[in-house]
Amino acid sequence: MVMALLNNVESIYNEIVLLSIADRDNLFNRMKRDFYRNSEIVAYTTDGNALTHELYQKRVNAGIEQCMRGESIGLEEFSKELGYNYADL
Repeated sequence: MVMALLNNVESIYNEIVLLSIADRDNLFNRMKRDFYRNSEIVAYTTDGNALTHELYQKRVNAGIEQCMRGESIGLEEFSKELGYNYADL
């Protein structure tokens, strides 16, 4: 098992070495971007909880699905719930 893993790592290394400098740089930049995308804080919830890119996307997608199911209200209705006149906003 370990030998198979080492052979895979060596094979990947040999493929990377054959890349041009520009392609290698592009590969490493994409790897770095993908790593940070899943660990870097990109937003906060209204109650202050940090969200990574992955969690943020999940919340956005859940909100879109909620709207598509008709489980949302418009700005005018929301204003009324808060006691504001929509036209004054």
